[in-house]
Amino acid sequence: CQKSFSSHSSSLSLSKASTDFIMQLTVFTKTSTKSTDAKVLLQDRFYRQDDKCISGEKECILIIERMQIDVTSWSRAHPGGESILQKFHGKDATKAFKAVGHSDAAHAMLRKFKVDNSLGREEQQNQCTPTISRWIQKLFTKEDPTGIHKLMGIFCLCHFAYRFYLMLFSDDLAAGFGSLPDQNNPTAGASILSLYCLIPHAVLSISSLLFHTVPKERVAGKPMIWQEFRAHNIIFGLRSVLCSVVSWVSIYCHHRWRTLSVCLSCLIVLGSCRASDIATSRLRHDPVESTTATMPYWEGCSFQTQYWFKQTYALAQFGATITCLLVSNPAWPLAVLLPIQGASLLMTLVRKGLISTQTYHVLYSLSLLSVFFIGVRYVFCCWLYRYNLRTWESVDLIGLFLLALITFQMRRSGFDKYVIWLPIVVCRIAVGDKYIHWKIW
Repeated sequence: CQKSFSSHSSSLSLSKASTDFIMQLTVFTKTSTKSTDAKVLLQDRFYRQDDKCISGEKECILIIERMQIDVTSWSRAHPGGESILQKFHGKDATKAFKAVGHSDAAHAMLRKFKVDNSLGREEQQNQCTPTISRWIQKLFTKEDPTGIHKLMGIFCLCHFAYRFYLMLFSDDLAAGFGSLPDQNNPTAGASILSLYCLIPHAVLSISSLLFHTVPKERVAGKPMIWQEFRAHNIIFGLRSVLCSVVSWVSIYCHHRWRTLSVCLSCLIVLGSCRASDIATSRLRHDPVESTTATMPYWEGCSFQTQYWFKQTYALAQFGATITCLLVSNPAWPLAVLLPIQGASLLMTLVRKGLISTQTYHVLYSLSLLSVFFIGVRYVFCCWLYRYNLRTWESVDLIGLFLLALITFQMRRSGFDKYVIWLPIVVCRIAVGDKYIHWKIW
């Protein structure tokens, strides 16, 4: 009996040891031989995938225009979010449906989800595979009755086109924001009109709060605006606008308040980091999600392609932050604003069915590349013909690229964002403009 008991205990211990080994091996495999400490979550964030399941966990049947509509199999793909549909489960949602001002395509979808009582529920859901029209003409909503958001959007698109043309194709690398007066051009200076042109960009970001139907949870399957993304978009959009204003003021005052301008930009950058953390803590629906790492991609997009996109997007975010810290060319913070505000426009077009998910990622990547080309052209002009500078005198933008790579890798390795940015901010203020050629502006 004792032998049998000992043998049984040994078997149990061996079984437990085998189970533990298999679990450890599974964790080791999933992390792709990377470190298994607390840093893995940050280090491998680009390996995360968006949740492509559009079927809701809870039953969702509405009554619209006297029809029983079963949207359970599609509720997580609803552009307004699943929670609003669940709010009307088992109730008459006709009034709410009409109040939103749904498109003809949405009305057509009602017939596809109409419950046929002659079929079983499983057969019913198998037949209801909705296809959303790619072209929806209706771009105006009742949530913006004055049209302020759309008017600001049109102005900002035209403004971006004008400034980017100057930065990419003209001799004015400050894109019309003016430069310091010198012997050759004593009347030069920062233009007041350029400062006024920044105001609509701030209004555009803030006026997005007019839209109350933005869902709290991320919509499954397609890149569409949700509340956390909107909050981050407003915060970082205002950061770019304010840093452009600070750089403009430095030029306008002939750099007499140069140190104050640098300190203000540093405070703006740190404040935006803190504000985004608060927004995430209050609005993030799923703690595993990330605004960048779990962005939806199109059907058939390979893992390597997604990984490339995710790294590019994240690296661009670090570059944008460092650009705002430079307090150099006032047009540069405006340049990094294009992808920020452009992303919201592209997501709206996806929501309306006017562009596909793949088109979104291509156009957004092009907006990031346009900023990169502006930097390359600046270095080219400095070295060859524009300002006749020595090599070390144009190190500011080259240093920006290198610092963006370093901070990006530090964040991936698990460093806290404030551990990264606080020393950089202190060095920026302490070292000053020794390696930044700001006087040319």
